[in-house]
Parts: sequence; C-alpha cells; structure tokens
Amino acid sequence: MSWMDDGGFEMQTFPAQDGRSMARMVFCTSTTGPTCFILTKTEVQRVRRECNRILKEMEADK
Repeated sequence: MSWMDDGGFEMQTFPAQDGRSMARMVFCTSTTGPTCFILTKTEVQRVRRECNRILKEMEADK
C-alpha cells in the first residue's frame, strides 16, 4: 500500500473568512509529520497543470 493510500496525502475544500473557496493540501510523512498547504483556486489549477505535464512526460517515456 502506498503512503497516499495510508492517509499520507489529503485534499479538502473549505470556505475562507471572506467566503471564497480554498483548498487544504496535507502531506504526512513519518519523519516530518503533517505539512499543510493552503491553496487558492488558481493555485490548485496550476498544480493540476503541472501534474498533467508530468504525467504526459511519464507516458512518453514508456
């Protein structure tokens, strides 16, 4: 089982104080414990684009 399946990665949405939707991305490792990043919608979109770019590169290497 991977660290992601074991709860080492989690993303949730929540409302900011001004009412905007925000995302909380949490990485949890045995050495550092939980590391939390708060992201705007634009930042989530940038993460998605980078993930898609990396996936395309990985597929091209097959």
